[in-house]
Amino acid sequence: MAGPQFPDIDDIMSRIRKMNIEMTSPYNDGYVSWGIKQDLYLLKFFLDKVIADAPEFVGEEQWLKDKEEEIIMEILKK
Repeated sequence: MAGPQFPDIDDIMSRIRKMNIEMTSPYNDGYVSWGIKQDLYLLKFFLDKVIADAPEFVGEEQWLKDKEEEIIMEILKK
């Protein structure tokens, strides 16, 4: 990753992965899983607002294009 990295980004991503595992677990009922999904939606809405309010940076467009290409390649490998 280019530039400074938020010190706890790995921890944040790990916690979101754990939420996904819990949400999709067959051992949880819909009440628990739906609550987790609601929390993920709240995070999404918050991040969408923060990103919308952020300035645009030099190289950002290319970085986003590269990330989109990586995602497409991962999908095509499946």
